[in-house]
Amino acid sequence: MKCFKFLPLIASMCFVAACQTPNQPNSVPLKQVQAQLPTDWIDVPASDYRLAFLDSATRRSLVDFRGALATERASDSYRFNGGYSDATWTKWRALNDSCDKSYCANAMTIAKNLTPELAGTSLSVNEAYMNSAVVGDVDLRQVQDDWARFWLMNKPSMLSPYPIVNTGGRP
Repeated sequence: MKCFKFLPLIASMCFVAACQTPNQPNSVPLKQVQAQLPTDWIDVPASDYRLAFLDSATRRSLVDFRGALATERASDSYRFNGGYSDATWTKWRALNDSCDKSYCANAMTIAKNLTPELAGTSLSVNEAYMNSAVVGDVDLRQVQDDWARFWLMNKPSMLSPYPIVNTGGRP
């Protein structure tokens, strides 16, 4: 008899454990890679590990551009204008974009996670989340029907000897 005291507690624990809640979408590893990108590749020191992930042509362009910046800083036009020329700023932005693309497309960066968009073997993170959300929604809507069946409220009683009019709106 003492074991029946805990039956409601055990039943509620099983119900809570069996309820499915949608999985939270995982952060996409590409965003993790993008978080590692520096804000400006020109300021990255030569000893930084990220430079090794750039292809040789992009790394060479970066070194050459740093030299061109030093030359421009020493020029009279830099002192007269108080800064870099518009062409230099355009090259600067283009080089940063090129370095970002080179870093993200590096074989070692890609090899860290070959399937960044997949949560399992066949579903992407968003598809797995939506599948879980749909299953959870259907399960929660079925609870009302299950509750009605438990309390025998899903159909009129068949015990009456008189004809019963169905007023539940169901044919």
